[in-house]
Amino acid sequence: MMNRTFKLDSQSLKGIWAGPPTFWDEDFRLDEETTAENYRRICQIPPHGIYILGSTGEFYALDFEEFKQLTDLFIEAVSSFQIPTQVGCGATSTREIIRRTGYAWDKGADGVQVTLPYWSELSDKEVLHFFQELHHSCPDTPIIHYNIPRAKRFLTGEDYRRILEVCPTLIGVKFTYAGSHFGVLQESVKMTPQLSYFAGENLLASVMQIGAKGSYSSLIYVFPQMIMELYEKAERGQWDKAMQLQQEITRFLSDSFLFWEEHGMGHFDPVADTGMGLASGFLRGHPRVRSPFIGWTEEELGKYRRWLQEHYGHLLASSPG
Repeated sequence: MMNRTFKLDSQSLKGIWAGPPTFWDEDFRLDEETTAENYRRICQIPPHGIYILGSTGEFYALDFEEFKQLTDLFIEAVSSFQIPTQVGCGATSTREIIRRTGYAWDKGADGVQVTLPYWSELSDKEVLHFFQELHHSCPDTPIIHYNIPRAKRFLTGEDYRRILEVCPTLIGVKFTYAGSHFGVLQESVKMTPQLSYFAGENLLASVMQIGAKGSYSSLIYVFPQMIMELYEKAERGQWDKAMQLQQEITRFLSDSFLFWEEHGMGHFDPVADTGMGLASGFLRGHPRVRSPFIGWTEEELGKYRRWLQEHYGHLLASSPG
């Protein structure tokens, strides 16, 4: 096993982890040059960590050969920055998740992020069996669970308490939709304090007050300085300032959603996150995403870029890129 610079565990897993998009060429093949350039640009901020192949990275759209290609590209591109890394290893079967996890770990990722196999809802017994098999096959790999309703089962603290008995290398949870599950998150943090919980930037100050540790962020490549400041203020307990920044982010996201709806623009994770990063001027590339989802056109991107400059240019002006 290779020597790793970082030991990722529930104590070190914290802060702002950037989750960049994947970029495609005109034939919807991986645009290696653009994707790697954007990884390096993000590392220069720098965030507390960087991970690929969440929903924004379109993990669901890659076959195994493409997964290997992108994982290799990622590890190589960020290796000189001394930043902790994670690779998303979601798939529709346990076998494929284990195969991806093993590959990412062998290539040098500091941890992996997994979904439950999501074709059909798993029973309690099947959830435990999944994590047991994953730990048995990859016993040294730090695991972060991507807890999202799209996987049919949304897990709670009681679930995680049982999972830890069969998968002690589970170190964290990306807890999505925290706004509509805030009480569940609060109870989960209390029941399993040995796990590191993450939520969206629009709730970061609120969830850190109840013990969450950070955010897997797409807005870091829209407003880098602001997102890093939000975390720093919350970590220091400067709650008034942190809540002011959180409210600004909430307002921005609400305004953006209304703009996308008004102009008939898609807003699924990779579509909106890629578009926002490009419109801000921080990321480079084309807004296309793989089917069945439809990325913004260059014309739509231009409209949103002008709107962003007009309404939120004061935030962009303070961001590098």
